[in-house]
Amino acid sequence: MNTTSLKHLLDACFTAKHIIETMPALPKGMKPRHIHVLDSVNEACREQEECRISDVSNRLNITMPSITKLIQELEIMGMLERYADDVDKRVNLLKLTDKGKAHVKKYVQDFHENWVKHLHDISDQQVEESIKMIERLHDTMPGR
Repeated sequence: MNTTSLKHLLDACFTAKHIIETMPALPKGMKPRHIHVLDSVNEACREQEECRISDVSNRLNITMPSITKLIQELEIMGMLERYADDVDKRVNLLKLTDKGKAHVKKYVQDFHENWVKHLHDISDQQVEESIKMIERLHDTMPGR
């Protein structure tokens, strides 16, 4: 890669950021990060039946204080419930409320299903290569 190619790649990253920022409007008070948390809880519960706060933190690469704040906000909105583990009462588990499940369906599942119809010419291999490139950029970023 040369510096011109890197500049074009970083320009594409700015475009990707703009795509995320201009996604369909969320309900008042909700941020894209809230949807990411709800989706992460949904995925974790589907894969392992239980979801700890640390599971969400690890999945989204967000610090525990930051994820705890987002979870508290989602609890106030009625999207998530936090409850103690039956075996170890010190462990907090998370589950989506019906309202949280409806938001995951609308803002993640249905949205992705509709959008992917327009991207039929992009292969899964191309997607994986793009993901690896973005992760590589992140991992090699100067000053990190």
